[in-house]
Amino acid sequence: MKFEEHKTRIYPWIKVTTESDGTGMSLEVTDANAPLMRQWMADLIVTYAVDMGDRFELLQNRDLPAGMTMQELDQLAIENLARDVSYQFVPTGFGGHGLIAGGDHEAGALAWPGLWEWCAAQLNDDLVVAVPAKDLVMMAPASDPAIIGGLKGIVNQIFQSGNRLLTRQLFHYNRTTQKWSLFQD
Repeated sequence: MKFEEHKTRIYPWIKVTTESDGTGMSLEVTDANAPLMRQWMADLIVTYAVDMGDRFELLQNRDLPAGMTMQELDQLAIENLARDVSYQFVPTGFGGHGLIAGGDHEAGALAWPGLWEWCAAQLNDDLVVAVPAKDLVMMAPASDPAIIGGLKGIVNQIFQSGNRLLTRQLFHYNRTTQKWSLFQD
């Protein structure tokens, strides 16, 4: 793949990786054919996908140009996402909110810090966020246990019959520090 020809169509792509006991693990792969990736949190990693028009292809280690760091690649992918993808902040049936972006880039929103600042400002609260599937990002105000309960229920339903599944884990976004952590009841 010629990086320069595709660099404006590279986006962060969220994948799940778990051990048999369901705990997150960190992957260190150095093979040239392995996908470029970084650990995000728990069982989620960020990979980098190129939109080829009719499909997406993951960037591999051999595709990273000499002299480009993973941090620079990450920034490029986030800038492309911010430029090209429109997210809609919509109410959900359980009382929370979700992000809609056409089905391919919802989970990739985890990699875009500025988007979460905006979402937290919409709810004027910290967030509890679920990403149960590639095309589903849902959130609840961190101060509302009833809506968080609804979020948990929806995640359980999705894992019973959903497609493109990612994680049951809930995440906490702190709007003051702009940091992510695992959500703890």
